[in-house]
Order: sequence, then C-alpha cells, then structure tokens
Amino acid sequence: MYLQSTTFMAHTFPVTVHEYPSTRADGHPMYAYEHEVSSLAPTRNALVFIGGLGDGPFGVPYARTIAKKAGLGTPGYSVFEVRLSSSFSGFGYGSLAKDVKEISAFVAYLRKTLDKDKIVLMGHSTGCQDCMEYADYEKYGNERVGGLILQGPVSDREALSPVVDAAVLKGYVEYAAARIAEGRGDEMMPKGRLPDTFKDSPLTAYRFHSLAAVGGDDDYFSSDLPDDKVAAFWGRLQQPVLIVPSGKDEYVPAPIDVGKLVDRWKSFCKPGIASDLSGLIPGANHRVDDGSAQEWLAGRVAGFLASI
Repeated sequence: MYLQSTTFMAHTFPVTVHEYPSTRADGHPMYAYEHEVSSLAPTRNALVFIGGLGDGPFGVPYARTIAKKAGLGTPGYSVFEVRLSSSFSGFGYGSLAKDVKEISAFVAYLRKTLDKDKIVLMGHSTGCQDCMEYADYEKYGNERVGGLILQGPVSDREALSPVVDAAVLKGYVEYAAARIAEGRGDEMMPKGRLPDTFKDSPLTAYRFHSLAAVGGDDDYFSSDLPDDKVAAFWGRLQQPVLIVPSGKDEYVPAPIDVGKLVDRWKSFCKPGIASDLSGLIPGANHRVDDGSAQEWLAGRVAGFLASI
C-alpha cells in the first residue's frame, strides 16, 4: 500500500553500496545497500529487503533493527536493500514482473559475486506481492531463494474500499481496463480518474488496474479471493515462508480478520512450508513504527532464519 507522507528524524548510519549488473534496457547498473551488522564474523547468508509502494532503501524503519539481529546468528545474515526501478515514485511505471527480473539479477550477484550461501527475500506491504510473484519459478526461470518473509501483506483494492466510493472506483478500474484493451496500458491515468491516495505519483493504466482490480496482477492478499486462486498462490511455494502481518494495520478494513486470513493462507501451503513462527505483530501499525513491535518482529525473523 502507498504511504502518502511520513515524518523522519534526521540521523546517519553506515552502509556498503553495491553496484551490480541489471536487466535494464539502457544497460545502466543498479545499486543495493548492505547494512552494517553487529557480528564480527563474516556473514555467509543474505536477507534481501523489498519495500512497498512509495518505499525505497531506508524507507521502512525496522530494516536496521532486523539487521542487528540477523547478523548475530551462526552463520549470520547480512541485510541488503535494493533500489529497484519501481522504488519511490517509480512504482507507477512498474510491474511485479519487472521487479522479479531485477531482484533475480541481484540474487545472482549475491550468489556468484559475493558467494552468499542462503538467500532469503523479505517483503513489506507491496514487497510481499513481489515475494509471491518471485516464487513462480516456472514462469520466470529466476534465481531460486531459500525462504520468504511477508510483513504487512495487505490487499491494495480492499485498502481503497473505505476511502473511495465503490461505484467511483469501479469506473476508474473500467477506464484502466479499456486503455489496456486498446494496447495503451503504459499510458498515464488522468488525475481525475485516480483515488486521492495515488494523485501525487504518475500511474500507468496497467499498474492502477493491477493494484485496484479484482484479479489484477497485484491481487494476492484479498480476503474474498476464491479457494482455487488462493491454492494456486500458496500451493506453489517451494521454500519456507514466515507470515507476519501487523496487528493493527490501518490499511486493513475493520471487517477483515487477519488472523483467520493467515490461517487460510497457511492451510493451502504444502506441509512444512508455512513457519510456526508466523503471527500478527502485537500492536504494530503498517510500517511497524513502534520500537517494541520492531523488536518482536526482529526476534521472529531471527528465529525463522535460524530454522531454515
């Protein structure tokens, strides 16, 4: 889900910048940022953090908290944040498919250049959609990973339902669908045909439809998805997955019981795939701003990494 405004405190912290070959058509390299870890021993494994709509490296507060815990294991994990072409306001031009190709290029760099052993993807918000899409190895033939962590998985279309009249939203989605049918899916949506949430960032007809339409490419976590869809998404997972939604996520409409939704997702996973450490982060908002909630999350992540 897209966050319109956030207040940040000024501070500094050390990172290592990695430049690596990308899949971009212009051949321009891409960049990732490695957090400093607490361990003095070299880390053999990597946790790749992927933010949500409007996020980019260092845009989600708890990544550094996780980095401090993840580096303490034996063997430890380094935490990396990737600047995708869809980072920050670039999400409006992007797609999950494009993200998967760029993430796979970074996973290949970690494995072949940095000689990392186990590589785990962690998504926040729409980054969780990237993780679920990444798991479709048959579709993409992408670099495989050793596990997935989903924090704050929410349905974008359900998040819009309390703030946009249903008939109005339906009209926006139909407009986008018509542009796609005309072969104009890469054209920008007029501001007058976008919810206020998205009016500060350019958004193609394709990406808006992907986020807001029933069955759009981003529609992984809606509570009303039929069983066959849910079974297809979660049944194809071949690696362990930790599911940690926020306990008080402001983007989840009140009627939805997230605990029951997580149980439903887990029920469609193959045996041994869904981690028993999965659960709602107590008292956490969407971004897990609270310090104690961050510590709870970091503990669950560290436990999961140690278990796989």
